[in-house]
Amino acid sequence: MSIRARIFFVFVTAVIAGFALLAHWISRDVSDRYSESFEEVMVDSANLLAEIITTDLNSTAASNSNTANLNNSTYKKLGESLQRLQLRKFSAHIYELEKTQVDIRIYVTDAKGIVIFDSDQGNAVGEDYSEWRDVHLTLKGQYGARATKVNGIASTGDPSRTLTIAYVAAPVYQHGKIIGSVTLAKPKNNIDRFVANAKTNLTKAVLISVVIALLLGLMLYTWVSQPLQTLVNYANAVGRGERVPLPQLGNNEIGRVGDAIEHMRQSLEDKQYVEHYVQSLTHEIKSPLTAIHSAAELLARDLPAEKREQFANTILKETDRLSDFASQLLQLAALEKRQQIEKTNHISVKELVNDVVESHTLECNANQLDVTFNLANDLKISCDKFLIRQAIDNLLRNAIEFSPKNGKIIITVEQHSQFVSLKIHDNGPGIPEFAKERIFERFYSLPRPETGLKSSGLGLNFALEVAQLHGGSLTLKNCHSGTCAHLQLPFNSH
Repeated sequence: MSIRARIFFVFVTAVIAGFALLAHWISRDVSDRYSESFEEVMVDSANLLAEIITTDLNSTAASNSNTANLNNSTYKKLGESLQRLQLRKFSAHIYELEKTQVDIRIYVTDAKGIVIFDSDQGNAVGEDYSEWRDVHLTLKGQYGARATKVNGIASTGDPSRTLTIAYVAAPVYQHGKIIGSVTLAKPKNNIDRFVANAKTNLTKAVLISVVIALLLGLMLYTWVSQPLQTLVNYANAVGRGERVPLPQLGNNEIGRVGDAIEHMRQSLEDKQYVEHYVQSLTHEIKSPLTAIHSAAELLARDLPAEKREQFANTILKETDRLSDFASQLLQLAALEKRQQIEKTNHISVKELVNDVVESHTLECNANQLDVTFNLANDLKISCDKFLIRQAIDNLLRNAIEFSPKNGKIIITVEQHSQFVSLKIHDNGPGIPEFAKERIFERFYSLPRPETGLKSSGLGLNFALEVAQLHGGSLTLKNCHSGTCAHLQLPFNSH
């Protein structure tokens, strides 16, 4: 797994784990928050109810000395009020809930915790509730409340939960003394419904947030990984020896890494370039220098005039050879340093080839060569005119030098897809099997059939460099009788 994939995997894991933990924490907390709000209202209601009972008891105590009659009168009125409350018709829309009836229960105990009033048809009257938390703590003057689950009964608000009933008690006073407690009980069906809806909405919100976070992460991953992949492709292309410019990576850390790689590549190429050329140059100039040195030594002797002229001509010929070699070497060196075409010209291929052919008219006539030019239509390309002309000139000169007298050279220009194809076909001896792999090698040259002499070995290499610089290609192979040089150039070379 790549580092980029690992980073993205860790990011995805962190996002999912983080949102899952947040959802779990909020999900657990939301139930408590709803219960707190629910209980806070019940506290107010229980104390209001206790105060009503206390007020009624104290107001009738002065006119009635019979405590039993006092209690019966007070709780009778409370029971009648609750019965009327059960019959009360209303419709309250509380967000998604429609409430149409009251679902509370009230029971009252005396100072010992014995139930003396129960709104549930009096079922608990006479029972001892002194151990229940709501009653026990309230009679001691503390806050009393409890929540009891009813086993076997599911909540109507959330069937996955067991029904829970909340109890909140408040003290009943007489002359400042606690004489009992009143408890308000209410099932948490609606609270369970609110909590279930909240959890559902929370789950949806978390899923949407996770999706958005992952999409943003994917965008960030793509934003970062694409320049990295571009940089990898560039490094691989450089490693394969391709002539590619440094891609635009932006003014950031990746861009600076790309600049560093480009600088390192140029430094290494410069070092290798110097080492290679020093070795090659030394090898190539050794033979001409030896010939010049030998001829100069012989000229120092007393020789016949014809011999002196012969050796002088040798010196001139080898000097011209060295000069031509140096010029071609400088051209090739300048070409190899270029990463892209800086200035292009929109030129006619026909006119360019005609110009090259005309410049070799004397050589062709001297060797009685027939040069045929086939062109379907006048194609135009954008290129560096000087470099393309030099490349075609080298290919044509190579065909002329290897063609026999009375030979024939055919130049064909065609359009193939997005490329212009130029072929130069001669009827010379062809490429020997041993030379096929080295034909474009710098300084490698074959002896010419007519003279046995070799060239500098830079012409074909120069033409190949020009083709690649323009985004094209160059091949040289045997076809029919002779050799065919095939140069391909795109219509819009850059």
